[in-house]
Amino acid sequence: MSTRPQRIPSIVARVVAAAALSAGAWLAGCTSGAKQADIDAARANAVEAARADAADPAYILEPGDELAIRFFYNEELDAQVIIRPDGSVALSLIGEVQAAGRSIPELTAMLREQYEPFVRLPDVTVNVLTFGSRVAYVGGEVRRPGVVGITPRMTVLQCVMAAGGATDAGDFKKIVVVRDQGTQEPLIMMLDLDQGIEKLASMNDLTLHSRDIVFVPKTGIARANQFVREYIRDLLPIQSSFNLQYQFTNFASLP
Repeated sequence: MSTRPQRIPSIVARVVAAAALSAGAWLAGCTSGAKQADIDAARANAVEAARADAADPAYILEPGDELAIRFFYNEELDAQVIIRPDGSVALSLIGEVQAAGRSIPELTAMLREQYEPFVRLPDVTVNVLTFGSRVAYVGGEVRRPGVVGITPRMTVLQCVMAAGGATDAGDFKKIVVVRDQGTQEPLIMMLDLDQGIEKLASMNDLTLHSRDIVFVPKTGIARANQFVREYIRDLLPIQSSFNLQYQFTNFASLP
């Protein structure tokens, strides 16, 4: 029993590190001119996802959410349940019901329909008492990389700020969000939140979904400086010349 609490942080650290490495590898592969189409597609994905969230802002129930189900005329059917990992709950008379993946109005309408054969007036309401473990994984150039608990309607910018904000080397213009969409290929999105730093809001921001991966990359200049430090200064027995540093820095700053 004494070893398990010590393993959990290390497991979380490995998950976050792997997520950051994957997002970083994708970003590195997309910085060349040949991959500009991937960057454009990722930015288009972010716009489409933001548009979808704005059109349907209803909260979608998830495993771990605790629900209070109340019947106005049939109090004996009232229930307080937690959505199981498989997304279902067990209720009197109707048995197993799939709750995860539905909005509260959708679940309410479904319960009324399923209870109608058993109850004369199935007037039911559904409320969320507590939200489950909704988290995002934040990596890259943030001050406290790791797992961040997220609340409904929390945005990418707010999540980065919850992780301590970006470091001086962080590039807010190319934040990558990786989202599991239930298929073999995740949804890759790229956001430009540079204008949102001053106002803590941005027209380009995106509402997070649970288990999203947020990666803040290094700026081009920071990558060039790291290259000079690791592959030039640390390998050569002489100090890098001003011209060499100038060339690398300016090359990285090109569009």
